Amino acid sequence: MKLVTINPKLLEKYQSDPEVLTKSGRPYVMVIHLIYKGKKYDFAVPIRSNIPAAAPKEQYFALPPRPTTRPKNRHGIHYIKMFPVTKEYLIRYRTEGNVFAQLIQSIIDKNTKKIVDACQAYLDQYASGQKPQFATDIDYLLTKLFQNNKDA
Repeated sequence: MKLVTINPKLLEKYQSDPEVLTKSGRPYVMVIHLIYKGKKYDFAVPIRSNIPAAAPKEQYFALPPRPTTRPKNRHGIHYIKMFPVTKEYLIRYRTEGNVFAQLIQSIIDKNTKKIVDACQAYLDQYASGQKPQFATDIDYLLTKLFQNNKDA
C-alpha cells in the first residue's frame, strides 16, 4: 500500500457527500482490490489527525499522534471515511525528507494485512446494511465515480 493524495477533480465530484474529507493535500492510504457487493474496487482511506476519542476502535487503525492531534483524539487511518477511487485520480504523496511521513509509511508496510483485512471487514459490514454514523456513502460515490464510465 502506498500513500497518495487525491486529484481535486475527484473530490469535486464527491462534494455532495458531506462525509468525504476534502482537505487539499491530505494523505490517503491506497488500498487496492477490495470487494464491495461482489465487485473489486480500489479505495482511498484518509489519514486523519483528529479522529474523535469516542470512535469505535474497529473504525480506524491508530498511528502515532501528529503535532496537530488534539488531546484525547486519535491520529490514524479512518475506515469509515474511505471512498472508491481509480488510478487516474491518484497523486503520489512525497515522503522524501519527511521523517514523520516515512515513519507512517513504515508502520503501514508492517501492518498491511491487518489494514486490508480491517478495510474489507468494514466494507462487508457496510454492504450488509451496517452503515456507521458519519460514514461516506459508498454506493452514491461509486455512481459518481463511474457516471461517465461503463466499467461499473
